Amino acid sequence: MELSSFRQRMLNGEYDAAKKEQVLNELKYFNSIAPQGLRERLGLKFDKEKIRDLTEKHPVGFVLGLILIFPFLLVAMGLALQFGVIAILIWALFGRNRGTPQYKAYDFSQKVALPALRVYDDKLDLFFRHSREDLVDDPNMSYDNALVEAHLVRPIHNRTRSATYSSCSYDWNNKENTDAFEFMGYKLYHEYTDSDGDTHEDIFFDGVIIKFRTSFTINGSVNIMSTTTKKTLIGEREKNRFKKIKDKDVVVIDTENNEFAENFDTIATYDTEAYKFLTPTMIESLLKLRKEYDICICMKGRVMTVTINDRAYKDAGRYCFDEKKPFSRWQDSEAQLEQKLKEYRGAILSIYELKDILDPDGKFCDTM
Repeated sequence: MELSSFRQRMLNGEYDAAKKEQVLNELKYFNSIAPQGLRERLGLKFDKEKIRDLTEKHPVGFVLGLILIFPFLLVAMGLALQFGVIAILIWALFGRNRGTPQYKAYDFSQKVALPALRVYDDKLDLFFRHSREDLVDDPNMSYDNALVEAHLVRPIHNRTRSATYSSCSYDWNNKENTDAFEFMGYKLYHEYTDSDGDTHEDIFFDGVIIKFRTSFTINGSVNIMSTTTKKTLIGEREKNRFKKIKDKDVVVIDTENNEFAENFDTIATYDTEAYKFLTPTMIESLLKLRKEYDICICMKGRVMTVTINDRAYKDAGRYCFDEKKPFSRWQDSEAQLEQKLKEYRGAILSIYELKDILDPDGKFCDTM
C-alpha cells in the first residue's frame, strides 16, 4: 500500500515550478507597489551572511567581543528603545497608511497567498467551512454553539466574539477522500471594559481546529474531552470545563483504564461506537498526545473534528496559513516565497501526522 500521490509530493517537497515562478513574478509586482517598511525607511541593513561567517569562523573572538561591549550595548539599547518607540509611532501614524492606490486595492490573498499554496496542489484552498452538521444534529445552531455542544470548547455566552487567524482545506468536498482535511486557527473571546476603563478579555478558546475525513463511520457521535484538575484544600479534584454531561442524552464511557480516566472524559450516543475507536493502541496514542496538548475530539459520521487549545500542533500553528496583506513590501521576494512555501508544507505535514495517529487505517486511502 502506498500514500496518495498528493501526500507523496508533500513528503518529497515537490511542487509545480511553473506556478511558483508565476507567484514569484506576482510577488515582485506587489513589492513594487507596496510601501517601505520601517527598517527600510530608517536605512537599517543586516548582512546575515557576514554575521554567520563571523560567528562560525571566529566564535571565541565573537563571544569576547560581545562581553567587552555589553555595557555599551545596554546604554545603546536604552536609547534605541526610546527612539524606537517614537519611530514606530511616527510610522504608525504617517507611514503605515501610505501606499499607492494599486497597493490599497491589491488582493494579496487571491493573487499571492492562495496561488502560493496551490503550487503544491489545486485542491488546496484557504478556507474553512463552519459546518454545524459535522458536530450536532440541530440545523439551526451556530457553529460556535455547536463547538460547545460537542464538548470541544468551554461554554460561551451571547456576547462572545470570534476571530479567525488563518485557514486551509484540501479536497473537502470529496467525501470519499480520507486525505481531505480542514484547518483553522480560531479564537473565541469576550472583550469588556471595567469601571476603571481598563480592557480585559475572557478567552474561551484560542488554538486550532482540524477536521478529517475518516476511514470509518461513527453512528451517532463520540466525544472525547481532555480533563483538568483543580487544587483544593482537600487535594486535587477534576474540574469540568465543558458543558455539563446529561446522562439521559448520552452514554458515559468507562474504558477501565485509570490513566485514561484521569486525562479524558468520553461520552457517546452508542457505547459500542466508542469502544470500537478506543482500542488499547488508540488509548495509548491519546495519552501520549495529552502529555503535550489540550486536545478534544468529536466524531460524527465520517468526520472527526479535533480542537487543540492554547498552542499549535507542531508546525500547524494558528497563523501558518495567514493570507493577510503585508503592511510593507518584502525586501527579498524569492527568499520570502521560499519561507512561505516551507511554512505551508510544514503545516500540512503536521496535520497529516496527527491524522495518522487518530486514523491510522486511513493513511493509505487514495481516491485519485
